Amino acid sequence: MRAEGRRYGGRTAEERRESRRTALLDAGYDLYGTVGYRNVSIERVCSHARLTARSFYEEFGSREALLRAVYDRTIAHAAEAVFSAMAAAGDGVRDVAEAGIAAFVHAMLDDPRAARIVHLEVVGVSEGMEGHRRQVLRAFADIVAAEGLRLNAGRVPDGLDPRPTALALVGGGNELIVDWLQSEDKLSLDALIVVLTDLFVAASAGPPDRRPDSRA
Repeated sequence: MRAEGRRYGGRTAEERRESRRTALLDAGYDLYGTVGYRNVSIERVCSHARLTARSFYEEFGSREALLRAVYDRTIAHAAEAVFSAMAAAGDGVRDVAEAGIAAFVHAMLDDPRAARIVHLEVVGVSEGMEGHRRQVLRAFADIVAAEGLRLNAGRVPDGLDPRPTALALVGGGNELIVDWLQSEDKLSLDALIVVLTDLFVAASAGPPDRRPDSRA
């Protein structure tokens, strides 16, 4: 039997490694989402996960690598919720927008650790992390743009690129969530969802002709 196939305590080496990785991700999520990335050492992560520093370095190699993995996992969970909600919402512009926005808002703010990691802790960490964060924002903007084109088929002027507007909407939503996290006088989540939905629907409707050469 190959070494990687041997079982200890009823689990293979690969299963044990995946368990260690999950424990470190969970520890990073909990600590970065409460204490903050800059205030948490590798030793503290390992203590929280009840693992050794050797296990940490076998999986991630650095604090930033763990932060990126925690961020990616959190974003993936949110994206999955958004796609599922939009797929079940039908074809009405407002219905789809509200479903997707509600799914994202709840994925972030039902557990504020998620929002703190995604919207605060990853900002300004390094050039590499910032580039990765920008890629994620653009990916969400691409989703918004694609849905806008699908829902407004035949009503979007030829040659109009919806991506800049979509990126502005995603960036604005990001800032509203940051403000929510840092404000003492918080909107209810339902009110926040309505504000964001109104913005998305208004941008989706737009004026009859938004081509650059149009005249008032």
